[in-house]
Amino acid sequence: MVAERVPGAAVTLATLQWRMLDDIDRVYVNEQARRSLGWEPVYGFERALADLAAGQDPRSPLARSVPIKGYHGSRFADGLFPV
Repeated sequence: MVAERVPGAAVTLATLQWRMLDDIDRVYVNEQARRSLGWEPVYGFERALADLAAGQDPRSPLARSVPIKGYHGSRFADGLFPV
């Protein structure tokens, strides 16, 4: 489904040596905000992929400003989460 909706996603992820998740357990639908408020999202999956392909941080300024939440009791060698 992702490959159909976002052509090039597989290539970008493969270039980064990342893989797509085996399944997606939830999708948030923003249709009501678009319709009722006239809101149009700026940061989404396509934007994140484009930023990654360009070597840029894919997170929004808000996401970058939020510190590590500390869900885990320690840091891991590979990043924020155990791999």
